[in-house]
Amino acid sequence: MIVVFTDLDGTLLDHETYSYDAALPALAALRARGIPLVLASSKTEAEMRPIANSIGIDHPMIVENGAGIANLPGHDAKESNHFDSLRRFLQALPEPLAGLFQGFGDWSVEEVAARTGLPPAAARLAKHRRFSEPGLFAGNAEQKAEFCAHLDAIGYQAVQGGRFLTLMPKTSKAERMAEVIAHYRDVSGEPVRSVALGDAPNDLAMLEAAERGFIIANPAHAPLPVTERERMGFISRSRKAGPEGWNESILRLVETGF
Repeated sequence: MIVVFTDLDGTLLDHETYSYDAALPALAALRARGIPLVLASSKTEAEMRPIANSIGIDHPMIVENGAGIANLPGHDAKESNHFDSLRRFLQALPEPLAGLFQGFGDWSVEEVAARTGLPPAAARLAKHRRFSEPGLFAGNAEQKAEFCAHLDAIGYQAVQGGRFLTLMPKTSKAERMAEVIAHYRDVSGEPVRSVALGDAPNDLAMLEAAERGFIIANPAHAPLPVTERERMGFISRSRKAGPEGWNESILRLVETGF
C-alpha cells in the first residue's frame, strides 16, 4: 500500500492564506484511490484536527514538528508533556541568554496571530502545546550556539522551520513517519511505500527517508539543498509554490502509477 505524508504550512497550505483549495484535485485523487494522507506539521493537534476534518480524513497525524503523534491507536498514552519542561528550561537560562528566545508561551493570542498570520481563533489553538515550543531567537550566532548547547544538555534540540525555531525532543518527522508506516504495515499485512512532501529544513529528514520525496517551492525562504537522494532521482521539486505545487506533484505521481 501507499501512504502519503505531508507538511502543512507552505506545502499543502498556502504560506500566506493557509488555504489548500489549489490542491483539491490531488486530494480527491488520493481519496478515490483509498491512499491515507498523514499530516506532518509543526502545528499542534488542536490546530490540525479542524484541518483534517475539513479535508475529510481521520488518519494518524505527526504533530508539533514530530515531537508527538496523534490519532495512532494505543500511542497517545506513551507521550509525555514536553512543553512544561521546555518552559522551565527557558526560565532558568543564565543571564547572557535569558530572554533571547521568545516563544508561543511568551506571546498572547494576539501576538501569535500577528506573527503567524493566523486568525485569532486559530492562534488560540496554536498555543495549545504539549510537546514543543516554537519561537524566535534574537541573539547572534555565538549566542545561538551556546543556547543550543544548553538545550542539548537536557536532551532537547532546536529545529529551524519555515517561520520559527522550534524547541523539541530529539526526534523528527522522519522517525515518527517510520512509526506510522509500521502501524499501516501491521494493519494491512502489506509492504508500505511512502511518499513525503515538504518545503522547509524541518521536512528534509522526512523527504530523505521516504521512498519518494517532493520539495514544494516556497519563495518565502531559501530553497532546500540538493542531496544525494535528489541527485539519484528519489526526490523531485515542484515548479509551482504551496498547494499548487503540491497538487502538481501528487497528480504527477497518480498519472505515473506511483
